[in-house]
Amino acid sequence: MLLLALSIIIIPKYYITGDGGSHVYNAKILFDFVFNHERDFYKEFYTINRAIDPNWMSHLSIGVFLQMFPPWLADKMFQIMYVITFAFGFRYMITSIEKQNGFLSFLFFPFVFSLPFQQGFYNYSFALALLFFTVGFYIRVKDDFDNALHQLILAVLLLVTAFSHGMPAIYVMMIISLIWLSDHYFYFFPINIKKIIYALSQLTLVFLPSLFMILLFMAKRGFGTEPHAWSKTKKLIEFFKMWTSQSTRNAEIYPAVACGILILIYLIILFFTRIKVNISKRNTIGYVFIFMVFFTFISYINCPHSIGGAGSIDIRLAFLPPLFLILYFATKNWNDLSKRIFIIAAFMISTSFLIIRFPFVLKANNIGKEIMTADAVIPDKSIVLNLHFDDWQQLNNGTDSLFHRDGSFIHFSDFIGAQNNKHLIMLMNYEAEINYFPVNWQAGKNPRQSISGLIPGNYPPCGDISLYEKQINKKIDYVLIQNWRKDVENIACVKDLISQLNAQFSLVYESPNKYVIVLKRNL
Repeated sequence: MLLLALSIIIIPKYYITGDGGSHVYNAKILFDFVFNHERDFYKEFYTINRAIDPNWMSHLSIGVFLQMFPPWLADKMFQIMYVITFAFGFRYMITSIEKQNGFLSFLFFPFVFSLPFQQGFYNYSFALALLFFTVGFYIRVKDDFDNALHQLILAVLLLVTAFSHGMPAIYVMMIISLIWLSDHYFYFFPINIKKIIYALSQLTLVFLPSLFMILLFMAKRGFGTEPHAWSKTKKLIEFFKMWTSQSTRNAEIYPAVACGILILIYLIILFFTRIKVNISKRNTIGYVFIFMVFFTFISYINCPHSIGGAGSIDIRLAFLPPLFLILYFATKNWNDLSKRIFIIAAFMISTSFLIIRFPFVLKANNIGKEIMTADAVIPDKSIVLNLHFDDWQQLNNGTDSLFHRDGSFIHFSDFIGAQNNKHLIMLMNYEAEINYFPVNWQAGKNPRQSISGLIPGNYPPCGDISLYEKQINKKIDYVLIQNWRKDVENIACVKDLISQLNAQFSLVYESPNKYVIVLKRNL
């Protein structure tokens, strides 16, 4: 099952995700700074964030891979590492709860290839994979938690999770605290202050480094929220469609809903046979996961679009309730027939996802390879304005698009700046304006200050590039246009932009299908 899932990453050269190209580009800059590869060129535009923040795991991992592999393979290596870590972590946690229930881990595909992963939320996705190992380890050693080595290992696992992303780290601390409370509730009846303080001091020491990192991060980012565009009713409907398991095509609704129905059927089975299937020694852990099901569901229904500048909160939450429900199933006793049916259904659901998704992943790969041919005409140490006109990639003369659920090409052209033999300033580098990522804009260099209408996500991009050139007192060397769409050329602001480009730049490259066009500044 794992090899089957990995095939969709391994076979194409590029498995394209929304933020993937930007993560690779910024990982290259970070390591170029560390190893003094053209640092003087970069430092006019970029500075390195010297705080220890969450959201660095993917950059450090990819940066290490870049020292051995080309950028496309470094990205792929991280994706493979994530899938393996998630799948085996899921299985590790399930077997930590009850060894005989490892069959539940066969249903990993709808959760590992989720919309957060497709959007390139590498750090959050990897932190969820680490959550399984961290909580699973605690479940295995909780009866011998006085052992200092166990406490140290748990603290390190939690810290690595927090370093990847704060949200899953908070869930880890919640789950562990609830499991501890369910195991030691008798300390409170009658209350035993000495034992409570002793046990809580152990957990506090384990949690403290991660809590400190997360609190510093929140102090930096604040708690400002952006309201969600969807109503609660709309969120509920999409939840039952398992919408965050549909990471590329609308047709994926069929295996996604089948996954939800499978989980619902097994929940109904438990409802009618709950006494017979209970594993008494696991009941308290089961209650913890039921709590997490309701907690994450209510959080999803009520969440804003963003908190503290971190967006797409709903996407990060929507697939967690069914995931925690499967972990609840792990606390029950299943007969052989139930196990066989579950494994067969999981296999059919996963292969259905692959059958639907694979042809479009291969098409995206071909488009990505064509876009990357622009690398040959952009020389080292250039300032590049990369403009994207279509990140969903229209097909069939605009009647369809390659991606339905996410504009996965949104940061793809950043891959050009990540090439091993290049040192480029890619001006649409969205990460550099977010202060918890490792690479930040130098003061006065952020393009959003003067040409925010050109930032990826604006369709069509519009703006006056001379405003940015005045801002930095420097000329843009090349303009890279990704996925030009002829239907926008009569829009007034696009006309103005094209007129400006025609006056100051000359065409030096156009790919066969016009997926990429490169303009060079006139001398």
